[in-house]
Amino acid sequence: MKDNSRLERQKQIQFAVGIVALDGGNPSAFTRNLLKPYELGQITSTQLKQAIVQKYTKDTN
Repeated sequence: MKDNSRLERQKQIQFAVGIVALDGGNPSAFTRNLLKPYELGQITSTQLKQAIVQKYTKDTN
């Protein structure tokens, strides 16, 4: 993975965590555990989002 890609991911993470903090919240432990693999390029943003959505949404069927 390119260094600037990792730097861009770090900026994205900082921005997202900052937005959550503005609302007085913090990312859950589950979400925090996904951020490092995302930063390192081990998972994609799509995989990150899918994991979070799957964890926090309930099946309505």
